[in-house]
Amino acid sequence: MISPKRIIIIFFANLIFLSHAISHEDNDSRIKFWKEYYNPKIEASGSKIPSVRIELIKIGSYFQLKLDVENFKFTPEEDRRNNNFRYGYGKLFMNGKYVSRIYSPYTFIRQFPEGMNEIKVILSTNMDHDISYNNELISDEILYQFPEYNFAEARAKEHAKSTQCEFSTEGLADRAKLQKKGLSLGESSKYLQCRYDSRNSILSSFKNKMTKIQLVHHDAILKSLLLRIELWKKYESNRVSLEQARKLNTEYENNIHLAVEKHVQKFKNKR
Repeated sequence: MISPKRIIIIFFANLIFLSHAISHEDNDSRIKFWKEYYNPKIEASGSKIPSVRIELIKIGSYFQLKLDVENFKFTPEEDRRNNNFRYGYGKLFMNGKYVSRIYSPYTFIRQFPEGMNEIKVILSTNMDHDISYNNELISDEILYQFPEYNFAEARAKEHAKSTQCEFSTEGLADRAKLQKKGLSLGESSKYLQCRYDSRNSILSSFKNKMTKIQLVHHDAILKSLLLRIELWKKYESNRVSLEQARKLNTEYENNIHLAVEKHVQKFKNKR
């Protein structure tokens, strides 16, 4: 025979479990409701199902997104007037973020973030319902690498830009001025800033293509350049002496090697 005390314990244990289950189910229902509220869908039916295909066309320094749709018509004049799955617009998403509505076969895109970009278009009715078929959104997506060149080409471009910092007309003039003061080009915040900008703007977008040691080296160089830029700015504004600046500059440069060596040693210890 079960004691009254044990019965009470079992009762409250079941109550807690039931409450948790109801709470969990209720939470899932709330999530489902808000997803459907903010992203309502309408199911297409019949023999002629709408479809969309997208293509990216480069025109000079700009880009044109081309939409080929079938069994669907862009109708900006019907906005908020009907919920027919054969009429409406395209929703443009860039890297998962909503950008704008599309009401024509061609849309200009002025600029892309550096790196791999996901471009997606979902067909939507005039009442802002995403159109689906067999419970799958009617959409299309493409990936576009910006800039278009590969990692090897990016390194060549970065080297060319860094060289231009030194050997352009302006770079040569700056070097002549520094030499008169007994300074090297590397002891100039302007030159170092140019090197940082060229390396960061070109190579940083290829971080996902770098090996671990290349990534460590790249980040160490960028960090060193930032420190050296600030250091020579201090010298140029008479906040540190030339001797102090050169000592710290050498230390920052050596830290690049130390960062790489530390990574290599860490790798060896794991083997």
